[in-house]
Amino acid sequence: MKKKLLLAEDEPLAQQRILAILKKSRPDWEVVTLVNRVSELSDALKYSENYDLILCDIHLADGLSFTAFKGKKVEVPVVFITAYDQYALESFEHNCIDYVLKPIQEERLLRAFDKVCKYSDSSWSESILDQISRHFPAKIYKKRFLAKIGSRLVFIPVDQIAYFYAEDGITFLVESGSSQKYIVDFSLNDLQLDQLDPKIFYRINRSFIINLDHLVEMKPYTNGRLTLSLKAKTDSPIVVAREKVNEFKTWINQ
Repeated sequence: MKKKLLLAEDEPLAQQRILAILKKSRPDWEVVTLVNRVSELSDALKYSENYDLILCDIHLADGLSFTAFKGKKVEVPVVFITAYDQYALESFEHNCIDYVLKPIQEERLLRAFDKVCKYSDSSWSESILDQISRHFPAKIYKKRFLAKIGSRLVFIPVDQIAYFYAEDGITFLVESGSSQKYIVDFSLNDLQLDQLDPKIFYRINRSFIINLDHLVEMKPYTNGRLTLSLKAKTDSPIVVAREKVNEFKTWINQ
């Protein structure tokens, strides 16, 4: 059966991948609207009844796609496609019928398409949510870190950490108030993806992850960036990368 699709995806390679899979396996399904920004998605969702299915990345060029769904009555099934598993449960607040992780595997995306065809409007929510909850149980994040200073090992509670930063291949955590820094045995990627609660910690650039609870102030900086003040001293300005500014503002307002 022919279906009209809305595709929200800001990565060109992911766009091409999805379109290629559709052309090969669902040639009667047509992407009639393609957007890559939250603002564009928000406009498209005003007319969600024009679509039979929405394929949606969570991290778009100007923030989280969830923002576009707020305040709108969307009754069309949504398949979220993302590199992050921590948003799985939240996605079901927005008519999600499946949650596909990147890198996109053709077989996995086709299973999502099969679900779209299988479930009627009245039977999605509970059955699909139960399935996803089993695959993506509530994630448990670290409450404290074993850190090193000199020859000593100490435990630092997460709520006392102002920020993490990486320098010369070494990752440091910096304690709020005292500004004492400690070495931790995790890369920033490990911290971002597996160890830290994304509702509290945010990676503002390649070298820094900050704790929202210890953010004091932010100010405009050069080239459209932001500079942050935290409850800890820094040797140089803590700067939000320009491409992250809009998403960072959205994250703060969550």
